[in-house]
Amino acid sequence: MFGFRIKELKKRLKRHRRPILTLGIWTAAVLTAVVALALAVQQSGTRPAETSPDGDVASLAWSDNLSVSFDPPTSARGLTLAALASKGGDVEVVLHRAYLCGDETRKLGRFTTAEAIELLKAHREWTASFDRAGRVVMEEAIDDLSPICRETAYIGLDRDGNLSLFDGPPRKEKVIRTFFQLDVKSLESGMSKERMRELTEGIRVTDRAAYNHVLTRYGDYALNRAQGVMKRTE
Repeated sequence: MFGFRIKELKKRLKRHRRPILTLGIWTAAVLTAVVALALAVQQSGTRPAETSPDGDVASLAWSDNLSVSFDPPTSARGLTLAALASKGGDVEVVLHRAYLCGDETRKLGRFTTAEAIELLKAHREWTASFDRAGRVVMEEAIDDLSPICRETAYIGLDRDGNLSLFDGPPRKEKVIRTFFQLDVKSLESGMSKERMRELTEGIRVTDRAAYNHVLTRYGDYALNRAQGVMKRTE
């Protein structure tokens, strides 16, 4: 009886061995596929950018994450990227911020050329160029007043009848930017004496909202409004 039970047990083990082996092979195949997929994703994420057929580095597509952008080879940014890609070594990087009113320049320090390229890639709205000292100057345009300008900016009437931005009250005649020429006769007939005096003495602007409000208010009195382009005083 005991011998019969052993034979029966051996038969059962033989019947179950094939499914167990099949399951093991299937599991190994799945794991292999997962590892292969992970390696493929990793390689595609770290793949270096390819140059164009003519070898132009500036016109290549820089890829990071899922975004792709092109920098025209004739633009200052494209030329700088091309120079950085071929230069190697370290460069000094400077950030220049151009505000509606005022400017700021900061030294960011020395970077490898690869790091400088990555910095530009992270800030696609910046432009960049080399200055005479060989530094990379990155330019950022900010639609606001600089911190210093917030403390000193006035908009008023200059001696030539232009609506201008001043560093300090208009009487100091430190013009930062000229917006457009005003029709003074229309102003005098359409504005109260108090408003005219305010314009002559200068209107303090401490933020972008106040800046735009003054320009809008007096824009209706501009001469040759179609040609009323803002001019920056050097």
